[in-house]
Amino acid sequence: MYLCENIKDPSKKIALKLLKQEFLSKGKHHIKSVEQEISILHGLEHKNITKIIDYGSEGVVVKASGKRIENLVYIMLEYIDGGILFDAV
Repeated sequence: MYLCENIKDPSKKIALKLLKQEFLSKGKHHIKSVEQEISILHGLEHKNITKIIDYGSEGVVVKASGKRIENLVYIMLEYIDGGILFDAV
């Protein structure tokens, strides 16, 4: 999970979940779990649940070295300040 700024409005923060190709290529059940996560997040609306903003499979990351990583599966989520759930539990 990465903390990112909205390009159009840098004051808005988003959480970006990138899924590595190695994870997705392990089997159909990994792809299915990602599809289920997206489907579930789209169907939920509650003040204590992070909202999904967007998702896709053609994400591109340009590293500081200039190396491009293409065709990334990503999920953009509302950013919630305060740490990760694992630390709170």
